[in-house]
Amino acid sequence: MSAKFKLIVNPAAGNRAVAKTWHKLNTSLKDILDDFSAEFTEKAHDATRFTQQALANGCETIIAVGGDGTMNEVVNGFFKDGKLINPEARLGFISLGTGSDWIRTFGAERNITGAAERLMTGTVKNCDLGLVQCCDMQGKPTKRYFINVADAGFGAAVAYRVNRSTKALGPFYSYFSALVRALFAFRNIPVKLSIDENCEEQVVFSVVAANGQFFGGGMWIAPEARVDDGLFEVVIVEETSKFEVLANISKIYKGTLQQNPKVRFVQAKKIQVETSSEALVETDGEQAGRLPACFEILPGVINVIV
Repeated sequence: MSAKFKLIVNPAAGNRAVAKTWHKLNTSLKDILDDFSAEFTEKAHDATRFTQQALANGCETIIAVGGDGTMNEVVNGFFKDGKLINPEARLGFISLGTGSDWIRTFGAERNITGAAERLMTGTVKNCDLGLVQCCDMQGKPTKRYFINVADAGFGAAVAYRVNRSTKALGPFYSYFSALVRALFAFRNIPVKLSIDENCEEQVVFSVVAANGQFFGGGMWIAPEARVDDGLFEVVIVEETSKFEVLANISKIYKGTLQQNPKVRFVQAKKIQVETSSEALVETDGEQAGRLPACFEILPGVINVIV
């Protein structure tokens, strides 16, 4: 008999913040949840596998304990061969990672007690997911589901560096350090861009498919994004210089990029990005592969406790 709540715990998340606070979290959960068990990840894809197993065994609620990367793996575990294992299952989250961008859209707390209580008192929202189909680093077709934000271009280059760092500097400085290092190695990308039925060719710095509003450790990239409207907020940053990027960093965090004429915001259900150059793709802060890529919105497919 499966426990009612299954926790998928990433002890390494947030520079091992989860491991350091697990005893306190476990105590809080015992006071709030009537029936739960936990699985601890040790390597990549463990969270996806544990989620699939728990849902197949009849678990009703999966709780991701970690960062955005843990959340991404758990979301992918809700599916098997392209289909939801249990369409009625619910997803909860206790976010203690480096970025923790998903929870910012809801203004959710990061303190352990508040996060634990939300699992019992929060409302269930039918949220959209994104699906990206791209090439892995060996050039083979691959696909990933994502719940927050996917990016082709500069954001993916930053995520690549963040995930290769220790993240010991904390959320802001870990991402800012990676941003600066990525900036001086990055080149604008010539792309063929299809947004729903509209096609164009241009040179871009980044193309963002946003379901949630934040990415990159607190960057407010898409203030108008909604997780339940059946649409991506697509952010297209056109060809830009390194100086212009540095001059606009504060606007990214304040959510005021709309003031920049080189940044376009459109809503869409499907985006395709092709290029003859080498460019990475990330989903929820994790490397998904490289271009070409197709991003599609999946309306209201997952039940999230918020």
